[in-house]
Amino acid sequence: MDTKALISSEDIQLGIEAADWEDALKKAAAPLVAHDYIEPAYVEGMIQAVKDLGPYIVLAPGFALGHARPSGAVHCACASLTTLKTPVNFGSKQNDPVDIVMILAAVDDKSHVELLQKIVLFLNEKDSFDILRSAKSEQDIHAIVEAINGKE
Repeated sequence: MDTKALISSEDIQLGIEAADWEDALKKAAAPLVAHDYIEPAYVEGMIQAVKDLGPYIVLAPGFALGHARPSGAVHCACASLTTLKTPVNFGSKQNDPVDIVMILAAVDDKSHVELLQKIVLFLNEKDSFDILRSAKSEQDIHAIVEAINGKE
């Protein structure tokens, strides 16, 4: 299995415009597709999962964690993070509109769980969503990367 840091500064985008929830998932996944960490088929799988199962990926107010089953369309365990300039609705009564979209991709169940653990640890930190929403600079991005990946 190819290994990389959970998230790198190239995987974070700030203030992106998205037309709707599908566009938000596509744009949030774009850095992972561009680096060939995932294939476009994985992005389509995420979108289809929401169409089939509803907005289960909207886990907290304003926050969606896009993901699909581990598959061959994932080349290495990876994640990306995007803040939206204008929030979009995913159809979640409790947690719409969404302005933070994280994409999680894993090659197998083990790496899926490991990635989720790191993300949950970060998101459970006090003020983590405020930190994401207020990020504007390259320095902010580096601080987020360090917070999510942990100091190793």
